[in-house]
Amino acid sequence: MNHKPPISPLSLLPQFLKGFAREFHSTPLAAAKPSRRRLEHILRNVPKYPYTIKHTFKQSWFGLYGGKHIQFGNNVPENFLRYKTRRQWMPNVRHRSVYSRALGRHFSLDITTSVLRTIDKVGGLDAYLTGTKPARLKELGPTGWRLRWRVLNSPGYQRQLQAERKALGLTDGQEPVFPDVTSTPAPAGVNDKLRGLLEDAFIGEAEGEGGEGGEDEVAVVAPKKEKPLSAGKELMAEMERARAERGGGSGKKKT
Repeated sequence: MNHKPPISPLSLLPQFLKGFAREFHSTPLAAAKPSRRRLEHILRNVPKYPYTIKHTFKQSWFGLYGGKHIQFGNNVPENFLRYKTRRQWMPNVRHRSVYSRALGRHFSLDITTSVLRTIDKVGGLDAYLTGTKPARLKELGPTGWRLRWRVLNSPGYQRQLQAERKALGLTDGQEPVFPDVTSTPAPAGVNDKLRGLLEDAFIGEAEGEGGEGGEDEVAVVAPKKEKPLSAGKELMAEMERARAERGGGSGKKKT
């Protein structure tokens, strides 16, 4: 009979300690937190985020992704083969350093190319973060929401607001007064101007034709309207009347 040698407890010690030891990799220990704990750390000491945070693409929590999400689909071959293979499309993400004038420092963030174009369009990171439209607030995400809160409470942004209020002639606590646009009369529409120009042109032509023959001036008398017409129909009716006056009383084109 073959007898196995006894197992020493010291030989099991490395295998036992392996379950408690952390494997080596380049990620710092401070950043090696679960996503939920990192999210709680980002949203602490800030107002509650007013929109739903998606849990299907967690890496968008820690950057400015502009609402971009991972997409899924199929690879369809162009030849006679009809099989399809699943695939996914990742957002075009770049790691860039952007500058905040209100905070006076750079931020190294994961930013999509669409957000980079928007930042250049609106005039900087502060203008992008402080937008008030619901679509802008929804695409900020947790990281953008925290940066927005820091920018709004920074002394540099408060000085900018005070300078804008001073330029508008407002004191502290005074709200701007906007004129009541509902009480002012609306300007003449394009159809009204076009109808007046065409009417003057047709009447002028009719008067010129009447002056050449020595006949009396042609008087354009508008018929009684049985019911109100729209601007387009009224314009066409006046054009037909002017053409009839010029053509000798017949509204139809001579053949």
